[in-house]
This record gives sequence, structure tokens and C-alpha cells, in this order.
Amino acid sequence: MKEKIKYSEKIENTQLLGPGNRAVLWVYGCCFDCDGCIAYNFKNGTYREDTIDELANWFVDTPSDGITISGGEPMLQAEALALMVKKIREHKDVGVIVYTGFLYEQLLKKVSDDNGVKLFLNEIDLLIDGPFIKELNDDKPYRGSSNQRCIPLTDRYLKSIKEYYSESQGRKVEIRIESNKTLMVGVPSKDQAEIWNNIKLLGSSE
Repeated sequence: MKEKIKYSEKIENTQLLGPGNRAVLWVYGCCFDCDGCIAYNFKNGTYREDTIDELANWFVDTPSDGITISGGEPMLQAEALALMVKKIREHKDVGVIVYTGFLYEQLLKKVSDDNGVKLFLNEIDLLIDGPFIKELNDDKPYRGSSNQRCIPLTDRYLKSIKEYYSESQGRKVEIRIESNKTLMVGVPSKDQAEIWNNIKLLGSSE
């Protein structure tokens, strides 16, 4: 498939953004402007473009058994991402987790007008919905603020949701450093987010 997906970053393997070993794709572009967002560059920075087939083949070759799609805002490229997941599942049984700034109820209303959203929702096992609200950041694991919900759309993660997203676990992040960039993986605590955003501001002023 020659249609392309815009994305900011991708990694082959982590255990910080969902149960099991997961590849992560951070798509580029967002329609929200959340105060305190740690992914500012995924809306305003540079990006890459790969075809649906290229990204699907990349994932099939990773050691991961699931994929987490975040951003940016995945629903802005819903149809292409749905086709990518379908392509992956032709070769590999994977679980799909998606972070979105839209409420699930808003997405259900979009279904009648946007077939891409309908297709994508049909491919998602676990949806984490809602915009990041800085004042509601309660430092609970794997979601940015307390308004965001973990909504199972299939039964794939029903048994692991409570344990993985339990309140007893703290937030964890990984810092990955490559030759010309630094990437934070995971949902940071308030203090970690503040430090990270300050580092980004210093970097942008140079």
C-alpha cells in the first residue's frame, strides 16, 4: 500500500506503554493544544513518512507482541493506521493499544461521517481516551491525567488491565539516547515532565 503515514518516532520494544513487549509508533500531527504536553515536537517538529506496507513490515520484524500507537493524535490518520494494523495481523497476532485526545463518545459520533475512524476502532483492543489536563495529573500509571480512561474494545487485555494499570504501580520512563536525539518513553511523573519540558525549552533556544 503506497499511502503514507506521518510519524515522529518509532521503537521496536518496550514494556512501559502496555502489557507485554510492545513496539511503539508516535504519529505526527495533533489537533489539540494541551497545556504541559510533553509531545510538543510531535505536533510542531520534524517528521518522517513511510508507506503502510513499510511500517507494517517493520513491525512484523520486531520482537514485540503488541503495538502502542500514540502521538500526536492517531485519529487524524485513522484509516491509514487501520490498514497498517490489518496488514500486520496478516502475519502476526498482535494486541493494539491507542492513546487519543478524543473522548470515546466523540469518536463514536464520528463513525457515521468518517469511515477511517470506524475502521480504526474495529482494530483497537484498548483505547486510552481524553485530552491531557495538567491540573488533573495525579501521577497514576500509564495515563497523563485522571480524566483519561482505559477502555477495552475487545477482551484481549481484560485480565491484565487491572494489574498493569493498577494504582499501586508508580510511573516509569526510559530515556533513549541516539546520536542526534533523545527520546523519553513512557508516561512521566509531574516532576519528570517538568524537567523534560525544561530540557526541551533549553534545547530549542540554542
